[in-house]
Amino acid sequence: MLKKGILFQGLPGTEGGDYQDITYLFLYGISRNVLCRAKIRDMKREWREYLLEKADRSTYQSPAFWKMLKKEEKKCARIVLGLVEDLRNCDDGRAEKAWVCLRYLVRSGYRAEEEYLREKKEIPFSGLWELTGEGTGDLLLRSSRVCMCLIMAEEDHREIRTDRGLFLFEDSIKKTEDLWNNEKQTEHSESFGERKKELLYIFMPFNFWMNKVSAVGAGSGRKERKVLT
Repeated sequence: MLKKGILFQGLPGTEGGDYQDITYLFLYGISRNVLCRAKIRDMKREWREYLLEKADRSTYQSPAFWKMLKKEEKKCARIVLGLVEDLRNCDDGRAEKAWVCLRYLVRSGYRAEEEYLREKKEIPFSGLWELTGEGTGDLLLRSSRVCMCLIMAEEDHREIRTDRGLFLFEDSIKKTEDLWNNEKQTEHSESFGERKKELLYIFMPFNFWMNKVSAVGAGSGRKERKVLT
């Protein structure tokens, strides 16, 4: 069972063995997914309340992130954050229970991605980006889908072929982490629109490269999968 993997530590960094924190992207992807939200609503009330209390004590309290979510999305994200805290900080059965629930949420909400990973013998990183939907205007949501793919691939021992896109993706993750954790930046980001522009600017080099790769591989006639969000 996965314990100290991508969800536990984050994406392996390209320098010095450091890890890039994907927690906020993970919370964003789960809370914006309608299937995941439905599963969270079905959880027992007592457990939800316990997880909300855990989330309140978490260090992941960046206003710049939480203001990007609607009311129900924010509550779902806080519940998932409670699960993440149990996974990372509990040594008893709570950590195992948290992982079982997180794994269930990811695979319930991202079935198309799971099917793609199961069918492919070789998985290039550019293929993950193409799967998550070229028409998706929300780069943050699309990037969170990539993280879900990486989590499932790691658990299933499926190797992702790296390329320049992955390095740019890791760099974007690091910059978003800095944005959310920078109090001065948060104070100047007064509106949702301004925060979205900042995130778009961060992901622009990565998005440009991946669109370029997709354009080179166009014309294969393959239909794009529908991904539920």
